[in-house]
Amino acid sequence: MADVMVTLRSAADRGQLLLVTALALAVLLVTVALLLNTAIFTENVATRDTTADGHEAIELRGELVAAIGDLIETENYRRSGSTATVETGVDTMGTEQTLVERERGRYGTVATLARNDSATPGQLLRWNDTDTNRQFDVDGGNWTLVEDLDAARNVTLTVDPASLVETTASESADDTAFGVRFNRSGETVTQYIYKQSGSGDLAIAESVDGSPPERQCQIDLTNLNSEDRNTTVDLTGDRLSTDASAVDCFRGLWPADDPDAIEFVNGNTAEGRFAATVDETATPIVNDEVEKTSAVYSVTVDIAYTTAELDFETTVRVAPGEPR
Repeated sequence: MADVMVTLRSAADRGQLLLVTALALAVLLVTVALLLNTAIFTENVATRDTTADGHEAIELRGELVAAIGDLIETENYRRSGSTATVETGVDTMGTEQTLVERERGRYGTVATLARNDSATPGQLLRWNDTDTNRQFDVDGGNWTLVEDLDAARNVTLTVDPASLVETTASESADDTAFGVRFNRSGETVTQYIYKQSGSGDLAIAESVDGSPPERQCQIDLTNLNSEDRNTTVDLTGDRLSTDASAVDCFRGLWPADDPDAIEFVNGNTAEGRFAATVDETATPIVNDEVEKTSAVYSVTVDIAYTTAELDFETTVRVAPGEPR
C-alpha cells in the first residue's frame, strides 16, 4: 500500500512540474513575441522617417550639383573661365538666400554647402566662329585636336547630316566616313559618323584598332525640317539628339580607357561645330580655326543635411559632362 502511495505522489509531482514548465515557457514565448513586434514597429517607423529625410537630402544634393554645373558652364561659355568667379559663386550659394538657405528654413533641418578646395582650371576648345558650321578639315582630312590629355569632359559635336557620307557600318572605312579617333598608348578607338544607307538616319559605328566598324547607335531623322536635322553627338554623355528627339547610346561612345589624344579623321566629309573641355596641361592644336580659352574644369564641394533622424554628409566633384 505504501508503494502505491509513493508512486501516486511522484506522478502528481511530475504533473505539477510539467504544468509549471509549460506556463513558464508560454510566458517566455509571449515576451519574445512582444519584444519582436516592438522591434519591428520601431524599425519601420525609423526607416520611414529616415527614408523621407534621405529623399530630401538626395534631392538637395542633385539641385546643388546642377546649379554649380550651370555656374561653371556659364562662366566658361562667356570666354572668361575664371576659377575665382566660380569659387565666389559657390561660396555665395552656401551663405546667402539660395537652395541651402531654403532648406535651413525647414523645421528641424540644417543644410550646408562649402567649397572643399580651389576650382580646377582647364581649357575650352571649339571653332573660332562658334555659331557657324564648317568642315572638320583643319590641316587636311585627318588632324589632331588635342594631345597630352589627362582628362576631358563635355566633348560634343553638332553635325549637319546632309554633309555626311551615306554608307553602312561595314563600309564606313577610314577613307569614307567622318570619324572621331581616340588614341591611348598606341591603341585606337574610332567612332565613325555617317548616314545609314536606305533610311538616311544618322548612325555611329565603332572600330577598335582598325577592326571592321560595328554600329553602336543611330537616330531617326525622317519627317524633320532641314534646319531641325542638325544632330548633337555627345561623346562623353553617350547620347544623340536633335531638337525633336534624343537617343541614349547604351553601348557607349567614349572609350573604356580615357584617351591621351583626340583626332578627327576624314574631316572633309562632315560639317558642323564642336566643343571639348580638357585639363589645363593638355596640348591643343595651334591653328587659327580653333579657339582655345581658359575654362573651369571642375570644383569639389562638401554638402551636409542634418535632421533629428538623419545625418547626411557627402563630398562631390562637379565636372559637367564628364564620362560616366
